[in-house]
Amino acid sequence: MPSLPRESGGLGLLDRLLDRIERALAILAGGVLLAMGALITASVLAREQLGVTLPDDILLVGLAMVAVVVLPLAHVQRDRGQIAVTVITDRLPPAFGAFGRIAGNVIGMVLFGCIAALTVTSVPEAYAENHYYDGQLLVPVWPVKVIFGVGMGLFALRLGLCALADLMVRRQPQETGP
Repeated sequence: MPSLPRESGGLGLLDRLLDRIERALAILAGGVLLAMGALITASVLAREQLGVTLPDDILLVGLAMVAVVVLPLAHVQRDRGQIAVTVITDRLPPAFGAFGRIAGNVIGMVLFGCIAALTVTSVPEAYAENHYYDGQLLVPVWPVKVIFGVGMGLFALRLGLCALADLMVRRQPQETGP
């Protein structure tokens, strides 16, 4: 992401704060991935060596996958680390590519922001009505919804900041050579 200018004030502060949160969530997602690997290993060993199955091992791995995928999304977006197909935009003038990036970020911000809002607003109902996943352990639904909503909300916020940063860079006068 292009750096927000120093004179952007609150936006620069928000960018730095979000960066710290995104890094922490990416590290947390890595920890969840390690725990998921340990659970899979324990499940296979228990099944093969002891002849027993761990309760809800497949369910727990599936739920952990939500955190592994969603929590680092905003961090990846900040570094523009996602896969992008630019076959067409590489052949167009640079202004079209910049417009496409800005429009894509704004559309993504709206869509993922709506997904986050809808997910988070469903949490109180899931908590109050004691929604659980099918299985022996009775894993509640609401923690996964919170994780998903937080991840999507931060991703939407990061997309909005990326769009603003791209707009600020486009409006700055271009320096010419010496």
